[in-house]
Amino acid sequence: MKNSGKVRKANTAAILASNDVGVSFSLIACKNYGINWRHALQATTDLGFKRYRLMSYWSLIETQKGIYDFANLDEQIRMIASSHGRISLSIGMRQPRWPETHVPSWAKAMNTAELTQRYIDFHRAVIERYKDEPAIESWQLENEFWLRSFGENVDFSRTRLIKEFELLRKLTPDRPIIMTLARIVSLPLRRPTPDIYGTSIYLTIYNQSKKKYTKTWAAPWVYKIKKMLIKIVKRRDLIIHELQLEPWGPQANWEMSIAEQNKSMSVKRMEYATEYAQSTGMSYIDVWGAEWWYWRSVIGEDDTISGALVELLKD
Repeated sequence: MKNSGKVRKANTAAILASNDVGVSFSLIACKNYGINWRHALQATTDLGFKRYRLMSYWSLIETQKGIYDFANLDEQIRMIASSHGRISLSIGMRQPRWPETHVPSWAKAMNTAELTQRYIDFHRAVIERYKDEPAIESWQLENEFWLRSFGENVDFSRTRLIKEFELLRKLTPDRPIIMTLARIVSLPLRRPTPDIYGTSIYLTIYNQSKKKYTKTWAAPWVYKIKKMLIKIVKRRDLIIHELQLEPWGPQANWEMSIAEQNKSMSVKRMEYATEYAQSTGMSYIDVWGAEWWYWRSVIGEDDTISGALVELLKD
């Protein structure tokens, strides 16, 4: 425990020094696409990724109050470990993929205090189960915690967030914690302070209120400035934890034609997105869209996306 700070700093430095392209993978997304998650994950590892962000969804693991089923998450970790991959495990009520805040149905009617306590019990169970798993190199605590404009949200209690953070730090003092920022211009000024900050980058999305596709206003230099300010203010680094490499259109991806999907994400747009990300000066880049790539290949019988990813990983 005495040297845990030094060990954690060394582990953080090793993570930041990695030039591997990472990828997120979600069981909820696989269910939405109607694809076999094992086949999809195997196809993703076959592409050659060596870093993965996995989710520990409360709504999937504790479907019955007090009964935890970690079988699927255990299997994901084994599959990735067998391919010599490394993992950033997302932990928290709010994790990637809609509805963002993943609360079991049995807990939704609870008042805030009771819900918080039930979640903290689950939080501890996840940490205890995976604290000694060598394939997990970092935690991601919550996901864009303060983003109120997207998802079905429960609460934004900084007290709960700090409690989650402190328990995570206490039980795994050597393992770095990543926290993602909600908006392009958001800066972290208050507690808790993780070891690394993450950001998402979406370049083209469909704006439902304007009924048209819109492009980001931010040039890569905006993220360079953001990275610099975080370094000055918090003495922490900034990484890309979610780079858009899947469509964001007027409907769910599985409901859109390929032509409509290509309006916000195509092979050319994927190439541009990776070039954009590299121009930000951030070398740690996790991309987003593995489930869509597999779905396009299997259901859409279109291997151009997977082919582009193979080339991307070669660079």
